[in-house]
Amino acid sequence: MAGLYLALLHFPMRNREGQVVVTALTSLDVPDIARTARTYNVRRFYIVHPVESQRRIAARLRDFWVREEELPTRREALELVVIREDLEEVFAEIAAEEGQAPQVLGTTARAHLLPYPKLSWEEAQQLVRTRPVLVLFGTGHGMTEELLASCDALLPAVRPSGYNHLSVRAAVAIILDRLKGEEP
Repeated sequence: MAGLYLALLHFPMRNREGQVVVTALTSLDVPDIARTARTYNVRRFYIVHPVESQRRIAARLRDFWVREEELPTRREALELVVIREDLEEVFAEIAAEEGQAPQVLGTTARAHLLPYPKLSWEEAQQLVRTRPVLVLFGTGHGMTEELLASCDALLPAVRPSGYNHLSVRAAVAIILDRLKGEEP
């Protein structure tokens, strides 16, 4: 069975004014997304950040929970966390491990408004069962148009109408449940 991989990106993101920025790591994202990833049998959860000091913070957070003897389930989840400088490294690692390039799926609350290829949840579920998939999650006010355009396809927005500004932790949990749900 092919692997499912997640990447939490911090560049290139948009800020509330629409400018391209590097976002700061949020300490809750590391353990919370790792626990969700482990629950849904994600092969690896990448934190991708171009700033070395932010990667060191992510590593300290991961390493703290990996060493924590009192919480073995949290350690098991945090062992999925890999920290990388850029998305190209992630892509190359997955391709080497899987023997083929992963399908890259983007996530955005604006998916229904964008002209890029999209998958239905059913199509995405089938894809996850048949080949390696890397799902990209953005921070700040979302990924740039260029990054979204470079994805093989976009997943549907969690809520395509009305208020739609979930924390990335909540979005990861909902999307993983929609992709993997009640697997055998």
